[in-house]
Amino acid sequence: MAKSKAARKTVTKTTPKKSASKPKAAPKKTAAKTTAPKGKGYTLAHVTHEAVEQIGGIGTVLEGLMTSPEYKSRVDRSILIGPMGGHVHVPNPNLRLGDMGKVLYSSIDSIDELGLAAKFQPIEWAFDVSIAYGTRQYDQPSQGRNGEAEVLLIDVSHVNEARNNAFKARLWEEFGLDSARYQSGWDYEEYVRLAEPAYYALHALLKDEDFPCILFSHEFMGMPAALKSIMDGGDKFRTIYHAHECPTARRLCEDHPGNDTMFYSVLDTAQAKGLYVEDVFGNLDDMMRHALVKRTHLLDGIIAVGDRTRDEIKFLSDDFDDMDVTLVYNGLPAHKVDLPLKNKMRGHLQEFSKKLLGFTPDILMTHVARPVISKAIWRDLQVCHEMENQLVAADKKAVLYILTSAGGTRSKADVEHMCNSYGWPLHHKAGYPDLCGPEVELANDAAEFNLNHKNVKVVLVNQFGWGPDRVGPYCHKDLDMSGLRIATDVEFGAANYEPFGISPLEPLACGAICIISDACGCEGFVRHTTKGKTVTNVITGNYTVPGGTKSIEDLLNITAADREKIELKEAKRIADQLMADVPQTDAKRKKLIESGTKLVDKMGWDQVITDGLAQLLAKVAS
Repeated sequence: MAKSKAARKTVTKTTPKKSASKPKAAPKKTAAKTTAPKGKGYTLAHVTHEAVEQIGGIGTVLEGLMTSPEYKSRVDRSILIGPMGGHVHVPNPNLRLGDMGKVLYSSIDSIDELGLAAKFQPIEWAFDVSIAYGTRQYDQPSQGRNGEAEVLLIDVSHVNEARNNAFKARLWEEFGLDSARYQSGWDYEEYVRLAEPAYYALHALLKDEDFPCILFSHEFMGMPAALKSIMDGGDKFRTIYHAHECPTARRLCEDHPGNDTMFYSVLDTAQAKGLYVEDVFGNLDDMMRHALVKRTHLLDGIIAVGDRTRDEIKFLSDDFDDMDVTLVYNGLPAHKVDLPLKNKMRGHLQEFSKKLLGFTPDILMTHVARPVISKAIWRDLQVCHEMENQLVAADKKAVLYILTSAGGTRSKADVEHMCNSYGWPLHHKAGYPDLCGPEVELANDAAEFNLNHKNVKVVLVNQFGWGPDRVGPYCHKDLDMSGLRIATDVEFGAANYEPFGISPLEPLACGAICIISDACGCEGFVRHTTKGKTVTNVITGNYTVPGGTKSIEDLLNITAADREKIELKEAKRIADQLMADVPQTDAKRKKLIESGTKLVDKMGWDQVITDGLAQLLAKVAS
């Protein structure tokens, strides 16, 4: 019997500052080909909470992969694995795998089109779970792309407790992972329950020629399944951790009043001194996600979506010193935009703005983001404040639409009621269907800003999507979400924690100036693509400070006031640059569309797969 990878690598039950002994380095392998063997592509299993629906960035990444010809040329089978969750209760079995799904097996619905019951039912009986299996389509008509993936959902709301506890015991014995400490949280328990039935279901689905199966843990959610594969998979499984963020870094950054100004200044200084995160911030094992992610060095490969995320993973412990962390940036969508289309959509958004605000803005600005602290939306207002005097002097007007929602999608009926009753989305009222959660503070900030500024206004649109049904009758029927991206002149995205951030660069090919921060993973992608040259299409806010002679203790004591001083200084610089570069003529708009398109042509999914993912797959599979 082949030795498990767990037997070849070690991990301590506690995390000392320096390990007493480190695993022996794996023998060097010859350079691998970057394509799968002729006639046989890779088998990839992606464990994620977005197997069926796109909730956030992981769903966008999966769509980009599944529809890329470069991915499809290398991969024969893609199997998306996740807990069934809310898809247990659906009015129609066809919806169990989402709008674009086709159910081929479901024990809940007594569907078995492929004769899989003989393989799946023993697993369901053994673990007291239910399985749904089928396919999911991906369609990108605007990109001329489509794709398909297999989907495996497992209902883990019930579980065989004896088997589950035995698995947790093995996680402790092999990896020092104390499930008793974290199992009260469903985000841990759910994915521990998923691991073993998913592993055996993969065996049931795959033929001998489909192995080795490369299992991707997208974020912490897939780690229990990856650890199961390490323990028992032998040569049939390889494992890759896909770091769409580093949860340890996110918490440290968001929870400290100094945010990115503190965290990245500390990280850079500490790494230069050979220190790691727990040397600086103390033991962090109270955080379940940290406990899982700091064990990712046991996997066969690690992907980071941005330069900062790679730094953060390396900062976790000295176990990562000899571990390659492969940069695989997120690809950007390639909008096909010309000047007439740009002007048409700008006209629609200007018309909407005039009806809503009473004036026609010369500069159209947007920020599409989740309403969370990491998006640092207050930095948008700081830049807008610095623009005010220049706008007055130039006799120009501007508007910023902040499109974000903490309350899901408001219905057409609710939108009509809010618009007719009190002029939503310019004006708001607390309570659903209008303001809820963090939207309240954002609306208050926007209202206060508008009282004190004449030539630039801020509008909070607390909604998902765009169009007449989503934002009211003032909106032209052709101005959907894609049209909004085309229309905008400026896209804000100066986040304080942003592992990559596709959204801030989405309008790049549409001729927009994109404002990002030095904390954004996409900043490294831009720098890599432009070979470090400054481009008009992207403005980067620099919110971190070099450590220099400052001690780590001094940097840890950076306050909110210290951060704000840097933010205000950057706001003035960004506003000056923006007012100098934002296009006011068709000639300048056309030039920005052309330069933005050239950038995006080098930043698509095909490029990032060829440049990064292909090499890692070949290395891991070999």
